[in-house]
Amino acid sequence: MSPHFTIHLSAADYLIIVIYLVVTISLGLHFARRWKKSEDFFLAGRSLTWPIIGLSLFATNISAEHFVGLAAGGNREGLVQGCYEWMACYCLLMLAGVFAPQYLKHKVFTIPEYFEKRFGAQVRMLLTIYFLVMIIFTKSSVALYSGTRVLCDLTGWDFQFILWGIGIFTAVYTMVGGLAAVVYTDALQAIILIGGSMVLTGLGMDQAGGWSGLTERLQQLGKTDLLSMVKGPESNSSFIGFILGNFLVGGMFYWCMDQVNVQRVLGAKNVREARLGAIFAGFLKIIPVFILVLPGVIAAALALDIHGSNGAADYNRTYSVLVQTLLPAGLKGLVLAALLAALMSSISSMYNSASTLVARDLVARFHPGTSQNTQILVGQLALLMVMVGGILTTPLIGRYAHLWEYLQEVTAYFSVPFAVVGLCGVFIRRVNRSGAYAAILTGVTMSALLMTDSHTQGGLLSILRHPYLNSFLTRSFLCALMSFIALITVSMLTPRPAEAVQTGVFSFSWKRGEGESDHDLRLAGIWMAVLFISVTTLFWIFR
Repeated sequence: MSPHFTIHLSAADYLIIVIYLVVTISLGLHFARRWKKSEDFFLAGRSLTWPIIGLSLFATNISAEHFVGLAAGGNREGLVQGCYEWMACYCLLMLAGVFAPQYLKHKVFTIPEYFEKRFGAQVRMLLTIYFLVMIIFTKSSVALYSGTRVLCDLTGWDFQFILWGIGIFTAVYTMVGGLAAVVYTDALQAIILIGGSMVLTGLGMDQAGGWSGLTERLQQLGKTDLLSMVKGPESNSSFIGFILGNFLVGGMFYWCMDQVNVQRVLGAKNVREARLGAIFAGFLKIIPVFILVLPGVIAAALALDIHGSNGAADYNRTYSVLVQTLLPAGLKGLVLAALLAALMSSISSMYNSASTLVARDLVARFHPGTSQNTQILVGQLALLMVMVGGILTTPLIGRYAHLWEYLQEVTAYFSVPFAVVGLCGVFIRRVNRSGAYAAILTGVTMSALLMTDSHTQGGLLSILRHPYLNSFLTRSFLCALMSFIALITVSMLTPRPAEAVQTGVFSFSWKRGEGESDHDLRLAGIWMAVLFISVTTLFWIFR
């Protein structure tokens, strides 16, 4: 690590960090041994209310790679990197309106358990394996590496000390407190990461001379396009690519079917709390564009030096340089606490989800007589194994120059088959398990082919050299389209699924769920409309 980036932390900075860590571990330990059965440990006793669900969904999503990747993307490409955040708002509307009521109706512990009801045990097992592989080899390892790298850059502390320290600290309060500890610490961490990030953005805007000063500086540098969120179809970050590849495929799967995120929805007290929690998270997802992406644009406007020790520009250092350049003593500790909050909230959710998947979809699935205490113990041991696995794979992640793009690309490609199967299962009753198998096989094959093609010099297929297929977003949608065709074709050529499966599991309807009155349903509809209009208006303003 280059000493150029190391900052001096005052006693006030250290005090803020220590207070944050003490409060976090205390809150986690508060829930230790409060659980009496597996439902208490894995789903917080199905007692969660909408403010906690919304804050936890937000904090689970925002991790260290967001701080690093969105600031880097803002510096390099501009606000368009924030499309991931605002497209998430539309996906959360789908979670609130379609998926959450279905999940709670069937009282499942995991998303694979729900998929089994529609497409059989084999699909459940495939999805479980997918989740565990992604948690270990992409999600936790990327979060740990990017967070540790920034902290190492800023403080000069030993990389391995930070890496193992964060992993063990987070594993402890997750292991002893279960989902309740995760979501309530998430709520605290969401507030801290928003507050700390707002400080950095505010100081950056002040340094740039306000919004008018920022736009003037960008004009002088010929970089006014950094303020646009809508790019043409030939761009790697095209707006149509975000709609097709992110909203309809990767984002839809991530927000509506990914166990790491949806687990707090499964722990909701009732459908009312789940719906409102998802809607609340949608409003919160508007914020990161202004507190995580905009600082990167500010760094570009201020022409901050992001060159590494080798003399080449390293956009992943944008966030480190912003903290070093803009923050006085005391506030550095607040921002570092925000970074720790983002990192630990995401990792704790991954650990908890992995433990639930192993306990419920592997152990309880194949050994139905397993006691609830044994399930919890197995989940805790699995949590430790996932922690160690994620840490040991971080050297592989360090080889990628653009961590954010790496995570988005892998997620976009390999979520394709399950996103297609899940979405079609909701809206098309005729699809069956044979079609699901065909869709998964086709989706995995096409995703592997197109991802390999994009990383091969000269490519594998000339037809994929079309400029509109430069982006992994549009390519992942192409994979989804092929997977969809396989799903429909095979389903139509094989027997219809049982009537109970068609009407009782994946059915779409706008009606009251558990714990909802007619007034609650109307109120949810109003807030969903407000969120949709707000995000669409923002896209128009920053087009």
